[in-house]
Amino acid sequence: MFNKQTVFEKTTFDTLVSENTEVKGDITSKGVIRIDGKVTGSINVQGDLFIGGTALIKGDITASNIHIAGNVEGNIFSSGVLKLLVTSKLTGDIQVKSFVCEEGSLFEGTCRMADSSKSLLMSQKKEYKKSEAINEPEAG
Repeated sequence: MFNKQTVFEKTTFDTLVSENTEVKGDITSKGVIRIDGKVTGSINVQGDLFIGGTALIKGDITASNIHIAGNVEGNIFSSGVLKLLVTSKLTGDIQVKSFVCEEGSLFEGTCRMADSSKSLLMSQKKEYKKSEAINEPEAG
């Protein structure tokens, strides 16, 4: 019927971490990145980030728009859209402007949405604990 293409197929990448590559350490980039391999460390991208279905990321991520098809264990900060594709698994807290979660994707963590009238300042991102996200009154 319809030939559904993913955003991955339509995008030109400045950097590609292939399926057979393992990176231990932080990644910083001003361009568009696609990761299909394993990364242990934080990822800070001024552009967009695409995480393929074979990827495993263990670390915090900061980027404009983030599309996830693989596994991520860490907190995510996005000034644009975070999209979890059907094959994705995300364990961690997120702070995003927009959040799209396809049926079949898995998300375990807390979500904090940025006010759409204000831009999310990446330089002022605040790491928060799950206990801070739940505002339960103290017993007394």
